[in-house]
Amino acid sequence: MAVVSRLLAARAQEQPEEPAFIAGADGHAISWPALGAYAERLRELAAARRLPPGARIALVVADPLDFAAAYLGGLAAGLTVVPADPRLPAPALDDFLTRLRADVVVTDAPLSSPVAGVEIWVAEHAAPVPVGAAPTGVRPSAGAVSRPAVLLATSGTTGEPKGVPLSQAQLLHAARRVAGHHRFGPGQRGYSPLPLFHVNAQVMGLLAALVSGASLVLDRRFEPDAYWSRVAQWSPTWLNTVPAILGALAAQPAPPEATVARLRFARSASAPLPVPTRDAFTAHTGVAVLNTYGMTEAAGQITADPLDVSARRAGSVGLPVGVELAVAGPDGRPVPPGSQGMVVLRGRRVTDRYLELTGHGAEASRSARDAHGWLPTGDLGWRDEDGYVYLVGRADDVINRGGEKLHPQEVEHVLLGHPAVGSAAVVAAPHERLGQVPVAFVMLRPHRTEAGLVEELDRLCAQRLPRHKWPAAITVTAELPTSPTGKVLRRALRADVAALAGGPVPGGGR
Repeated sequence: MAVVSRLLAARAQEQPEEPAFIAGADGHAISWPALGAYAERLRELAAARRLPPGARIALVVADPLDFAAAYLGGLAAGLTVVPADPRLPAPALDDFLTRLRADVVVTDAPLSSPVAGVEIWVAEHAAPVPVGAAPTGVRPSAGAVSRPAVLLATSGTTGEPKGVPLSQAQLLHAARRVAGHHRFGPGQRGYSPLPLFHVNAQVMGLLAALVSGASLVLDRRFEPDAYWSRVAQWSPTWLNTVPAILGALAAQPAPPEATVARLRFARSASAPLPVPTRDAFTAHTGVAVLNTYGMTEAAGQITADPLDVSARRAGSVGLPVGVELAVAGPDGRPVPPGSQGMVVLRGRRVTDRYLELTGHGAEASRSARDAHGWLPTGDLGWRDEDGYVYLVGRADDVINRGGEKLHPQEVEHVLLGHPAVGSAAVVAAPHERLGQVPVAFVMLRPHRTEAGLVEELDRLCAQRLPRHKWPAAITVTAELPTSPTGKVLRRALRADVAALAGGPVPGGGR
């Protein structure tokens, strides 16, 4: 019997009357016994449809309670769960299903052009309902080289996405470390409007609740105007957020003290948290921010701030939690404290394989680790004498300006120090003489004006940055391309900049 199945049975026996997950918008809830019953019906359905163990079941589900039930039910039934973004347009969804070789799609919305050979099940509260007879012939996942508990795709913010297979043991190891570090348990309740197809919301939310007996309030999306009223209604003890949410809430009316009285922290994940964003949120709301760092390949969380606010360090993402972490130099060897290098990981919950998501031919995989068992994260950073981790940016985001290298984050943090700037992103633009120069894009905070802003930001950068780090151009934009978790898609920005680079970059000689 799958471990998740045993955990569901234990929760149903120990907490039969308590809600496991609550829909923040309408108050509908699902209990632990109901989740166990859903998993049993899903197991029976899979057997009736002759699905082999590890068959890939894609979840294209927007309703958070239906997603939670199908996710845990699929794990309990021994299937491979493949979470998908329900907002994908039809061509992109078809491509996703083909690349990840889904056998079944569970969906709560009509699919306009389902991939041939893929079985369609309609999501219902009690259990999915198949649409028509099971397809005949070879299933898409036949010949799969991996049949994990969950198959995720990396975000693809800097390149083509890769498949990350994770076992139940890896997922639950991560969830237990999360629950232990954050002191979850019966009586603790989280509030999360984050997308459930992302590893953070699955492990930090669904699985951490399962292993600890905590409850979780879920919303389909972040709604700034409704956020604090939901917190007041459901009285959570912690918030699951991303930097974009914290920044948006800092611009909303401040919540009453009674609304935030039970909150122990707002947890920030999924994207780098600028210190100005953290400080503005805490000053505005009175809620401390617990910063974390994670990635799909490590089943979510890698490091986290200590729970003790006085032990947190500005600019740090905290200490490793249940994973071995080092900072390696160009030769692959760990470097001493204070020295910058590549962040590398190893441990029982770190994936050791990637799947190549081509969607055609024989499925292929490749090693995710080096000869010493380390997985390179692609993130550059350093550690202090006490082991706290500080990130400076992605290795593939480094800008080489005439031989002098700089990281976008250090420029972005300066730009975010201006009170009118709500978001900022810096990328490389091609330059005929220097090779590359940094260019910046900024979004205004609500009720702020653009007049004179570029000149003020130029002066701010000149005051706080060495000359080679000054942006060659600063553009005020209405929006930045972001992932569903609020991470800036630098690849998209770089492509736009390259497409527009028909002449010298404005200000490129500075």
